[in-house]
Amino acid sequence: MANAVRDLFEDNGIPAMIRSFQIPAYDGLAKIMRSVWGEVLVEEENLVRAKELLQGFLATDAGDVGKQE
Repeated sequence: MANAVRDLFEDNGIPAMIRSFQIPAYDGLAKIMRSVWGEVLVEEENLVRAKELLQGFLATDAGDVGKQE
């Protein structure tokens, strides 16, 4: 899902990057310490617009994804 969110932001002109919390050498230990895999980062000046896009993305009915009008 992080890749989809990053792509959503970038498709809307918001530069974004993914920061993973995983540490390969520790084989999942980071997941025990944190309940999330990572985060999608945007610059502070784009934060409000990114939140709006994310809310719309999360509110989208999965049944509508991929349908053409």
